[in-house]
Amino acid sequence: MDPALHELTGQYWYWSLFFFIYGLSFFLMGFGVLVRSRWGSNLTLGRRLPWLAIFGLLHGANEWGYIFIPARIVAEGWQTLRGALLNGGHALLLALSYTFLLAFGINLLVDTRNWAGWVRTLPALGLGSWVLLFSLTFPGSGAAIGPWLVSGDIMARYLLAVPGSILSALAILAQGEELARLRRRSLRFCLAGSAAALFLYTFAGGLLVPPAPFLPASILNTDLLMGLGLPAPALRILSSVLVAYFIFRLLEVYDAEEQRFREAVREREMLWREREKIRRDLHDGVIQSIYGLALGLEHSRSLLADNPAAAANRLQTLSCQAEEVIDDLRGYLAGLHLGQELPADPVAIIKDRAADLVQDNSFNISWHIQGKGPARLDSDQRDHLYHMVTEIFSNIRRHARASQIRVQVDLGADGLKVTIKDNGIGLPGTAADRRDQGQGLGNLRQRAALAGGWLEFTGLPGRGTTVTFWLPYSTGDGGDGNGHPRHVG
Repeated sequence: MDPALHELTGQYWYWSLFFFIYGLSFFLMGFGVLVRSRWGSNLTLGRRLPWLAIFGLLHGANEWGYIFIPARIVAEGWQTLRGALLNGGHALLLALSYTFLLAFGINLLVDTRNWAGWVRTLPALGLGSWVLLFSLTFPGSGAAIGPWLVSGDIMARYLLAVPGSILSALAILAQGEELARLRRRSLRFCLAGSAAALFLYTFAGGLLVPPAPFLPASILNTDLLMGLGLPAPALRILSSVLVAYFIFRLLEVYDAEEQRFREAVREREMLWREREKIRRDLHDGVIQSIYGLALGLEHSRSLLADNPAAAANRLQTLSCQAEEVIDDLRGYLAGLHLGQELPADPVAIIKDRAADLVQDNSFNISWHIQGKGPARLDSDQRDHLYHMVTEIFSNIRRHARASQIRVQVDLGADGLKVTIKDNGIGLPGTAADRRDQGQGLGNLRQRAALAGGWLEFTGLPGRGTTVTFWLPYSTGDGGDGNGHPRHVG
């Protein structure tokens, strides 16, 4: 084979491979975002990611055009209709793809920073300016088309790609405050990585252009980089792969949003159930007790004249009953007292609730604390723990008829496991009987799930009840410490 032909063939495959990988990165990014995106997302970033998907699809198709548009058609230039359509369309496709990149960044910033609405028109104005410059610099029929197409490529990068990638990076970084409420630390990493990749693309895909007789292309160009021993194609491929990777990772916002929505629904449902439980308990318990007190007082009043001693004994009994009613009301009010300052130590929360709820009863509580875990719970988890322990000890006090309670807390490496066992009457024998006990056990399970853990209870009639639950330590992102969402058991 002729050495010159062999060298040309090698260069062809080299550039074909470069354009294929470069285009594939953006095309896969666009396809992946388009499949996962949700126009109806409540998140600002979630609503605007489809613009980035369109950029990826168009830009990937543009890069593949360098492979699949035959060289002879490129050489035809504007001499034939086929050449004019393919060459002009290919140049327009590049500018159009960068327009969507610019639209993504600007619209995201307008939504986040409350900029004026007219700013949204800048991408269209940028594309119009490129079309005007591209048309005005047309060399005319029969002239060399290649340099003109290269100039159009450079103008598209300067006018659209550079501001588009910079504004997109800044807009992504600006989403940190909104995404913080999703409590997923990995999203902060994805935001920073996406912004860094786009800043790299600003240089590799926007400022790094072929040499041209105007600034800054006459100084900062691919020849300068090659002279420094760094091939421009390799830098562009690296930037495209990094952009695709971090944008793929950024799609976690949809999973985090859905998880947050499910938790909010469960919280609303649990709040409704707790309100219904309190209403039912107040009606069936406290109100009936007060009604009984009223009847007792009426009876005591009738005894005062005929049998003062009997009336005094009756009033003493009613006084004890009134104290019990007050204790019940304290328990309800403690459960309703949201937003209180809870100790950071979960063991202290458990001991405080046990002391408050069983202080007037003859319970013998034995404590077994083991392990040396970090015991970190966020405020929401501490709130759930508070209410869970309140419900458990309240049930023991009101229903179990127990004399012994054993509390074991295991402080593990990833979470704490709590086991509360009593020697009371146990759970009813059938599932139907257990359902008849109300929503208390269901509420316990829901609270454990909302705190990221699980709960189970066992017991037989006459053999006591055991409640066991596990809660993960907080990592500050609502996850399990490895960037994954908490397991909901």
